[in-house]
Amino acid sequence: MLKNIIVEEHTKNISGLDIATICPNRIKPTMLNGVKTEALLVFARTALERYFLYIDEKEYSPSVGNSEDSLFVYNTLKDLKNRLQQSVVNADYLISIVQGAKVNSELKKIAKYEEPLINYYDVMARTVGDYYSDKPAYIPEFLVICVLSHWILEEQKSIELYPFLKEIDFTLLIAKFELDRARFKNDDVCTIADTFKVSDNIIEKLKKVKYKSNKERVSKTRKKK
Repeated sequence: MLKNIIVEEHTKNISGLDIATICPNRIKPTMLNGVKTEALLVFARTALERYFLYIDEKEYSPSVGNSEDSLFVYNTLKDLKNRLQQSVVNADYLISIVQGAKVNSELKKIAKYEEPLINYYDVMARTVGDYYSDKPAYIPEFLVICVLSHWILEEQKSIELYPFLKEIDFTLLIAKFELDRARFKNDDVCTIADTFKVSDNIIEKLKKVKYKSNKERVSKTRKKK
């Protein structure tokens, strides 16, 4: 069980990792099952940050359906990104901790504390990396919608810690892409269907993975016995 926190004091300003800047109002689940939801939101935040940074750099205007549909979809996703930035960390934070833990004893403690989250996120990242090892991910924003919809609506996982997710109509977002399938065909491959497939893979992997603590460590109490 993890400690329930908003911002954990020992993660502030260590080797340049200012959690208050990275995630001002972090919400940390108390149970490992909740950490899986947190990991999924870390995945969503990271994907949306990288996606919107990419389209800003390329000065590209994404679209789906008509102009009204596009405005609805991408404004919803931008708002989701902004809210996630307030409440969950991103993959860059986790990567920095893992790398820094190799040379910094304080970061090593934090890495141990964040270990379940790191493990769950890594499973998803590896699944995506393997799936797209020989092809680009054409609609990462739709992948975010699909994994969140699957986890929240189909798997019915609790989102009580993240009430802003209840405001999002994931079914309607998916419908906007479904009705515009022709736009997302690439080399005769329906990228909408392809994205559903990888989304299912991600969720199945996340459901099955179990966090295993260090079994080599034996407590002093057990040693005395």
